[in-house]
Amino acid sequence: MLPNPFPDYISFCLLSVHSTLNQNLHPAEENYLSLVSSPSRKQHYRSGRICAKEALSRLGIKDQPVLRDSDTREPIWPENISGAITHSGNWVAAATGRTTTVSGIGLDLEDMERNINPGISKHVCIREENEWLEELDDLYVDQALKLIFSAKESIFKAFFPSTRIFLHFHDARIFLEDSIFQSSKPESFPNEKQKSQSRVIEFEYLILNREVIRQTGKSRGKGKAQFFESYVLTSVYY
Repeated sequence: MLPNPFPDYISFCLLSVHSTLNQNLHPAEENYLSLVSSPSRKQHYRSGRICAKEALSRLGIKDQPVLRDSDTREPIWPENISGAITHSGNWVAAATGRTTTVSGIGLDLEDMERNINPGISKHVCIREENEWLEELDDLYVDQALKLIFSAKESIFKAFFPSTRIFLHFHDARIFLEDSIFQSSKPESFPNEKQKSQSRVIEFEYLILNREVIRQTGKSRGKGKAQFFESYVLTSVYY
């Protein structure tokens, strides 16, 4: 449904959760799954690992489990592999690449129709982002806030594996073009007729955590947001 948001050397997979329900996991993954009690968590864990398996196979890597770190909750990828897994509602996505070509990969799926408290903006956004939100048409504030949230989640996932630093929402700033939210352009986000199609926009980000900048030598970059159905998939890599 969605094109690969990454360069060709990063493999990408998007699957519906329901399409993975009868597929088998690696025995080590099944062992972990037996410890999970929540049906929803079981379903998403299975779907995420099936998606990761497909992404890894496109790199020529087969029969390798992707377990879960019990402390950080991050996926444990095979040696010399970077990757990310995300899931929301009916969908799961995964991306993988070799560490010789990519240092970090971030993915995040969000349901744009999910109800959120607008008050979370003070926790998610820095001052400049909140000022930008205040200038938007009220029609787009909820969607813009969710997009900023998702973009930051992708960034944090991309930088954590190499730095081991848990970034907070105020450790990054997201830049979005005003034009994509202008009320004179209602096509900015998918409407009912457009939900079967995907739309892609780019965003820029600025890292505000000095230690991450010191370790990676990277302070800014770009990412993508792909809209489909009621969801947005954000992605970054470095």
